[in-house]
Amino acid sequence: MVVSVVPSSSSRKKVGMAHDGERTPLLTTPSASSSPSRQPQTRQQTPLPLKQVLVLCAMRFAEPICFTLIFPFVNAMLEDIHVTDDPKKVGYYAGVIESLFAFTTFSTVLAWGRLSDRIGRRPVLCLGLCGVFLSNIMFGMSRSFPQMVVARALGGVLNGNVAVIKSAMGEITDESNQGRGFSFLPLAWSVGSVIGPMIGGYLSNPAKHFPHVFGNIPFFIKFPYALPCLVGSLFPLFGALAGFFFLEESLPSRRATPPLVISASKVAKRAAFFARTSTTIPVNVPSPSPSGTSTPARRSSLEESETLKPPPLSDLWTRDVIVALLVYAFLALETVALDAVLILFCYTRVSLGGLGFDEADIGKALSFSGVCTVVTQLVLFPPLQRRLGTVRMYKTLMALWPAVFALLPVMSYLAKLDIADGRGRDRVWIVMIVFLLIRSVANMSYGANMLSITNASPSRRLLGTLNGVAQMCSSLCRSIGPLFASSLFAFSIANNVLGGWLVYYVMIALGVLGAFATLTMRETVGGWRSEAVAASVGGEGQVAEGAAVERPARLPSSGLQVEVNAPSPPR
Repeated sequence: MVVSVVPSSSSRKKVGMAHDGERTPLLTTPSASSSPSRQPQTRQQTPLPLKQVLVLCAMRFAEPICFTLIFPFVNAMLEDIHVTDDPKKVGYYAGVIESLFAFTTFSTVLAWGRLSDRIGRRPVLCLGLCGVFLSNIMFGMSRSFPQMVVARALGGVLNGNVAVIKSAMGEITDESNQGRGFSFLPLAWSVGSVIGPMIGGYLSNPAKHFPHVFGNIPFFIKFPYALPCLVGSLFPLFGALAGFFFLEESLPSRRATPPLVISASKVAKRAAFFARTSTTIPVNVPSPSPSGTSTPARRSSLEESETLKPPPLSDLWTRDVIVALLVYAFLALETVALDAVLILFCYTRVSLGGLGFDEADIGKALSFSGVCTVVTQLVLFPPLQRRLGTVRMYKTLMALWPAVFALLPVMSYLAKLDIADGRGRDRVWIVMIVFLLIRSVANMSYGANMLSITNASPSRRLLGTLNGVAQMCSSLCRSIGPLFASSLFAFSIANNVLGGWLVYYVMIALGVLGAFATLTMRETVGGWRSEAVAASVGGEGQVAEGAAVERPARLPSSGLQVEVNAPSPPR
């Protein structure tokens, strides 16, 4: 345990007034009425750093746009460049392209998280967005399948932003406002996922769709899918510029701290007396520097390198971290599987177990789902998180997913009844609305997941690493989940396994397992948040980063402030 003694501005006068520095008592016995244990304080909500949150959202907003804008035209693009002459095989190549971004992100996101723990969040975020910017432009100008693969892989390799953004959000918020802060990140993803396909669908092949504007431009005739990619690239470019100019570094070891120069003789004299009279707290007495002044914030080069170096990866694997990652894996697999199955389920004919929706019907359903997601994330999530707590809310939301999956066969059954009765799709749409409402509420699991993972981190300096590992789990599920779910859907229908409903039973079972996995979770307080927090009341000192718990204590009579850095108990 290390105790640094930092004088406040008021202490300087008091030290000079003392005759020998030892007549005024440094420690006073607190009265019973002033005991903190007898006067519990209710912590008020800290104002959200709105500017920083908006910059992080702008950076988060770019990825889903670039990830989803290719979906409307990737099949046509593969046919235009003659990747295969068999139309039945186009879906296979499209699946490779769509999954490649997530798979390459899985392979590198941990390295980006570790790098952000060392050099800071802002440079890693800006570099990742620049990589997505270049990847999108290259993809739009690709004229062969290998070029498409390289362009898509480049975006995934250079992009570890999701994990780093979560780390930065966790560092700029505290326990009182983290629910509000983290609710913006799923919202940014949801809105970006709606805008991305719109850009890709409306702006692809502009020379054909808008001949009066683009019909005579050779570039867009040669590269018919460059326009949506160029427009989509503006979003990561804007995010990178916003981060470079307006995002403040949240990693404590990389924050700019003004030097603090105080009188070494006064501090050393008071600290020496405190060390002789205290029987409970050892004190490291600062020694005067040759210049006659002492800078508590100053460290040796060795100490500086040790501070900037993240703890070993082995320190990451606590019980809370492992459980949080396990639940996150279930959540990611459930949601990506549902996304893949839902479109197939809506397109499939009623006679085969689907709904027989056309493009307009699917557009209505997805639009309604987007509105519900925005409302739930902004209106419901913050108050529910404060009232229920992160883990309790997480358990409740994860328990909704089996009900969401169970409504799929119900809609399939009602679609056949509606066709047989000639009633249209009234009952199907009623269940569809209920389905989308429950799904939007259950999607708040992502906000609770971000909080649980952030709070489970054993150290601030492992926060980027932890979010990198978490994003690895998500990216792996995003790369294998769609292929697994769509193949199981096709297998169930083609072989009429359990009446074509095998895929739904498997998804319900997966949801039940995910809900049971949350029972092993426990509420964590995010003790790492107290690391590297400046303990000085007047803002004149800064605690050396690296301690797990820092509890400032003011010496009433002397005005000196003692910063106690004690290691937190093992988890």
